[in-house]
Amino acid sequence: MQNRPVQQKFWKKKERKMKKSSRPALKRLFLCFLLLYLLITLLPPLLYYYIPGPTASAPGQAVPEPTPGPALSPAPSQDPGVSSALPEPAAGPGSSDSFTLYDSATEKSLTVPAREFLMADLACEMDLHAPKEALKAQAVAAYTYYSRQRAAGGEIACDSGKWLVYVPEEVMRERWGEDYEEYRQILSGVVDEVYGQTLTYGGELILASYFAISPGGTESVQNVWAEDADKDHPYLQAVASPGDMFSDGYLSYAGFTLEELEGALGVSGLDPEEPLSGAEYTPSGTVLSVDIGGESFTGQEVRAALGLRSAAFTWEPTEGGLRFTVRGWGHGVGLSQAGAVFMAKAGAGYREILEHYYPGAELEVDKRS
Repeated sequence: MQNRPVQQKFWKKKERKMKKSSRPALKRLFLCFLLLYLLITLLPPLLYYYIPGPTASAPGQAVPEPTPGPALSPAPSQDPGVSSALPEPAAGPGSSDSFTLYDSATEKSLTVPAREFLMADLACEMDLHAPKEALKAQAVAAYTYYSRQRAAGGEIACDSGKWLVYVPEEVMRERWGEDYEEYRQILSGVVDEVYGQTLTYGGELILASYFAISPGGTESVQNVWAEDADKDHPYLQAVASPGDMFSDGYLSYAGFTLEELEGALGVSGLDPEEPLSGAEYTPSGTVLSVDIGGESFTGQEVRAALGLRSAAFTWEPTEGGLRFTVRGWGHGVGLSQAGAVFMAKAGAGYREILEHYYPGAELEVDKRS
């Protein structure tokens, strides 16, 4: 009984020591969680700005190009530098505002009212559950792009069977079923708010190209289509678009044997140890040029030959071949649809989105719309 006070002092002293020793452990645990949080939030932008060079990852298969817009349309989006002067804008919104299309699915030409065309094209291009401001930005870009193409003459190519550029209302109704009215209201609301608005530069309609997902930043036009294209299209500059890196479909993979590479690229005698070499990259990671089998290829040429999602690719050797890691989806010039969605979710309006992806262009509002 006489030892009880001694025992109590002993346990109180031990408890104080335990409390003191637990404080550093709690601090270390808190610092670990803080470091992990900072890595998760800051690592993607840091990778974009500082690590554009070659890396590679798991193998896989290339997938077909999605429907990112003008990349799948006729020549104007493929070679914007052909003409040194843009054509005069077509008539503004009104009863005569329409587009003439050629539908490869039906092998027929058709004339579609501009408002109906714009709603159909938006349905082909975007997830209609995307933020409204992103949909509005896409609608303005599309109306500008196709108005410019219309003014140049000729029919606008589409494929209603593949939902490329245009689909008729009955096809939408068939696909969407009971959701048709909801989606139709979304389309109608978006188009009504921006109908007649176009982007211009120096009083001319711009080449408002767009695509699905960037590798972390868009490309300047001269890096993709022509060395001097920036003279005619100074608004198609490289801009940061780091939000794209959080999009589904940002990464894709493709694997090829050496024989498949030789057949697709039209070369022979590839070195098994180093079939690709001497690659040059843009800051966003797009391949400018690469040596393959003693020949120089642009990144866009390799992308087209191998069916890669973009020209922002890296590679590593495998047994008997190569595997590619591809970032982004599309040609990379102009408005990034994924980037527009990211900006809209962060609170940006459609005007701010358009200003970001087409720097220097002006938004024109037709008073008759």
